[in-house]
Amino acid sequence: MSAPFCRKHLSIEGLLKEAHRVFRRIPDAPGHDIALVDHLMSGLALFGLKYPSLLQFDQDCREETTRANLKALYGIKQAPSDTRLRERLDELDPSHVRPLYKALL
Repeated sequence: MSAPFCRKHLSIEGLLKEAHRVFRRIPDAPGHDIALVDHLMSGLALFGLKYPSLLQFDQDCREETTRANLKALYGIKQAPSDTRLRERLDELDPSHVRPLYKALL
């Protein structure tokens, strides 16, 4: 019997790395204190960690443990506030996220 076949790119770690790689390629407008990739990965973390609201996510991001976990799991250097998250993601053209769907599917 052979050893089980493991697909690293299909693990949650692999999927999050792929999302981060695709999000880094999206052009970011200058003059913002938090990178667009951090906004996008924060949005992904918000849903992935099943937060009930943006406000709860924002409050938890103030805790040291949560910040460390977001950095380790999602590669988020600085999580935006709930207001900034909405503002930046509302400005984003949805076609920029399409390469992630193509990469994953």
